[in-house]
Amino acid sequence: MTQLVFEPSKTTHWKNLFPNKMMLLGSQNLNDGEELIATIKYVEIQEILNQNGKKESVPVVQFTNAPPMVLNVTNSRTIASLYGEHYDHWVGCSIQIYATKVKAFGTEQMALRIREAIPDTQQDIKALEDRLKSCSSMAELQKVFMAIPKHLKPRLIAVKDEMKGKVDA
Repeated sequence: MTQLVFEPSKTTHWKNLFPNKMMLLGSQNLNDGEELIATIKYVEIQEILNQNGKKESVPVVQFTNAPPMVLNVTNSRTIASLYGEHYDHWVGCSIQIYATKVKAFGTEQMALRIREAIPDTQQDIKALEDRLKSCSSMAELQKVFMAIPKHLKPRLIAVKDEMKGKVDA
């Protein structure tokens, strides 16, 4: 059974014994069955030490509610499929992160992956409903609906459709 969390868990994973070495989000931050809903603050290139102890410039996503995470091509593609090709458009968007076994560096190990679905963040949508209900024309309704974040649109389609019959064409 999957349990959604909105901040990394306190785990007894051995990597957590070395907190100064584990400043990035990793599979050790999730308990079995947990998936983290994280909101993107920004993405930038940062210099880190790789597994060989050498400096390497890599893309890192900063979150509002979790430690930063190095982005690999797989996870970058997944976010792009959800929110578009331009990473500056990912700011404020939420992703669902889970840990799974992958083959990497010649061995099978745990890695973070991103679900290919926009997570329901349980965000209060009352203000957005009110904005839709206050529209008086089809053009205004379309403009207001298009400004709604992509992950919240499915929860507001019924309100938009209801308003289609009430506004002036």
